[in-house]
Amino acid sequence: MKASLYIANWGKVARVVTIVLCVLIIGVVCLHSLEEIHYLKSFYPSMFSVEETFYASGVEFFKVLIISLPLYVIIRICLAFLGRSRKAR
Repeated sequence: MKASLYIANWGKVARVVTIVLCVLIIGVVCLHSLEEIHYLKSFYPSMFSVEETFYASGVEFFKVLIISLPLYVIIRICLAFLGRSRKAR
């Protein structure tokens, strides 16, 4: 009985760690996209107007969305399993 509780607790810890890692990855991807726009705007100011920067930010938004959507799904699955484990008590 104690071994199964010990394994169950490690499963919860693994799920929480997975959620934290996914959130960190999403944050890093967002910061990278922000820095990419900043780089383009600061090093090529004559080539980028405000309108082009707006469109570049739209492209970066969709890149972040495509990259982070699977991570949101993983977070949701982990939260569902954590919720079920709480109800099982």
